[in-house]
Amino acid sequence: MSLDEAILLVDDDDDCRDALQELLERDGHFVVAAASAEDAMTLIAKHQPVCVILDLRMPEVGGAELAQRIRSTYGSGVVLIVLTGSVETSDQDEAEQAGVDIVLHKPVDMDRLRGIVPRVT
Repeated sequence: MSLDEAILLVDDDDDCRDALQELLERDGHFVVAAASAEDAMTLIAKHQPVCVILDLRMPEVGGAELAQRIRSTYGSGVVLIVLTGSVETSDQDEAEQAGVDIVLHKPVDMDRLRGIVPRVT
């Protein structure tokens, strides 16, 4: 698999990030992972992923701001999927205004995620 088929996973929760990375890799995806928005921007420049899965609520720079940075730098060529533990509609609105393609709630329904990710790789 080439690097331009990478999935970038961004979540400050180590357990959540590690578990999701393992599940995606078991499905045959090349996954690079970051614990912060700053690390994510470095990895996205290096690997040029087709899909970024990011947590909405992270310290310092949250998922909505990261999504805006990705959109402004890389345009619509990257599919953005936000994960959130929040049930607030304002959080979903914030993600959509940031240019996110899909909002999924935690705990992540892996069948639903599998139905989305293969279409972009």
